[in-house]
Amino acid sequence: MSLKVVKPTEVTPAMLDSSVPVDDYPAWEANATYAAEQRVVHAYQVWQSLQGANKGHGPDTDAAWWVLVGPVNRMQAFDLSHTTKTRFSGGAWFEIRPGAAINSLALLEFDGLRSVRIIQTHPAYGTLYDKKTMLWSHPNQSGWYPWTFGERTERNTFYALDLQSYRGCTIRIELESASDAGVGVILIGQQQEIGLGVLSGVSMGIRDYSRKEINQWGDVTLQKRAFSRARSIKVLCANDQIDNTDRLLSSLRATPLLWLVSDRREQVNVYGWYSDFSIAIEYARNSILSLQLEGLTE
Repeated sequence: MSLKVVKPTEVTPAMLDSSVPVDDYPAWEANATYAAEQRVVHAYQVWQSLQGANKGHGPDTDAAWWVLVGPVNRMQAFDLSHTTKTRFSGGAWFEIRPGAAINSLALLEFDGLRSVRIIQTHPAYGTLYDKKTMLWSHPNQSGWYPWTFGERTERNTFYALDLQSYRGCTIRIELESASDAGVGVILIGQQQEIGLGVLSGVSMGIRDYSRKEINQWGDVTLQKRAFSRARSIKVLCANDQIDNTDRLLSSLRATPLLWLVSDRREQVNVYGWYSDFSIAIEYARNSILSLQLEGLTE
């Protein structure tokens, strides 16, 4: 398959409605007095008071009085970081009105989900897309015995890459879950193709940030830390598209993106950025694009 990349469209609170309530903490009130370390919600963000007798100081204007903690629970799935999760119990729904044309949606780093239903509607054309997918667990190894008796792993990624590109649509996401569930990233955007196809020889691995410490007696202590996924790929590109490819990749630098490398092996795909790319003009009609991809830390 050709390399596909999806640049996330920012989802603001004005675009979003959801069954997940905004009740993390009380809403900030200008006439109220807050103690040190007391938390409030203002503009869909959680703020913590830095001093006592805090009255009349706006959380987003007086940095000496307030510190930003992060987005409210509802918005944590849309901050593009999968280390924070929107959590809920028994299921949830989200309705997004992006304004722009959207043809791709992804759910990343989720847990506890049993199914997802995506409904795309347009005020003039009605329902354009309606699909429900069961998120079955899968065995850690292939074969009949692991399938029947082996340890199983829950899915934590889901892609819907065939939405209709119409402006003015509403995208509704309905999630069925267990008693407790969470979604790290809900990503929507327009997918773009790069090159003619991904060449064989894809390299995949991780960068582990764990630490190993050895004391004076030789005892080893392993401190488990985060890791990031690393992918090295080569893509065949037409020479008449080299300039466009260079411009596109240059514009996407230092940006978290969904890189879709394979439609057969989900683990090859990565949500992150490219650390380096180079284009070798080796043939009369085609060139070789080399990309080093690195996922966000997990």
